[in-house]
Amino acid sequence: MDKNNGKVIIVKVNKGGVGKTFLTVQLGAGLASIGKKVLILTSDSQNNILHYTFRDGEVPSFKNGLKVWVRGKKGELIKLRENLFFIPLENSKFSSVFSKKLEPFLNRMREEYDYILIDSMPLLKIDSEFVRCSDKIIIPVFCDRATIEGVVNVIEEAGIEKILAVVPNKYRSTVTQNENLEKLKTLLRETDILFPEPIRELSQVENLLGNGKTIWETKSKLLDDAKKTLADIMIELGE
Repeated sequence: MDKNNGKVIIVKVNKGGVGKTFLTVQLGAGLASIGKKVLILTSDSQNNILHYTFRDGEVPSFKNGLKVWVRGKKGELIKLRENLFFIPLENSKFSSVFSKKLEPFLNRMREEYDYILIDSMPLLKIDSEFVRCSDKIIIPVFCDRATIEGVVNVIEEAGIEKILAVVPNKYRSTVTQNENLEKLKTLLRETDILFPEPIRELSQVENLLGNGKTIWETKSKLLDDAKKTLADIMIELGE
């Protein structure tokens, strides 16, 4: 990839509810806050990105989204924050034409944005196309056995060289979670994959999301560790 072009990063794991949208939004907002121009895309027509960045009652509506853009026309572009933009998805029915035109579209976006972050929807066939077109993959995980197996599956499917980071999320310091955390550390020890400190499960995070705010928009000391984890990933993205 030309170093002058933007990077395409997909946030993915083959399991729902692990925190893909949360991680995508926080990384995007963090990168935008340091002056990077960031575009968020999604393969999930629920467009939960909007619910993580706007208050209830303030979520914008749209008509033309990603499918229009991929066809080479101009759809709607929603500004989430300064330097941070989102193209919503109309529905989850993808044609062969969409698959064919996805990579040229992403290459056009590379010329306009420093980072294109993709909030991946597991189990959709189109997900493999997003993975193929991406430069790196970030995998959010729970510290449970099923998610560890999911990490192994993604690594085997995409290739270890494509994995940028594995990020424990919603972490609680229980015996079981600590055991699984150690298993993940062992799994990744001989690799170059970033394995930052876990993002803890905190009520403050839930409250922020409910108000459509990011963790960068609070001064709560309780979220300093989460900010540090995200900053470590951002540094890795910049290398």
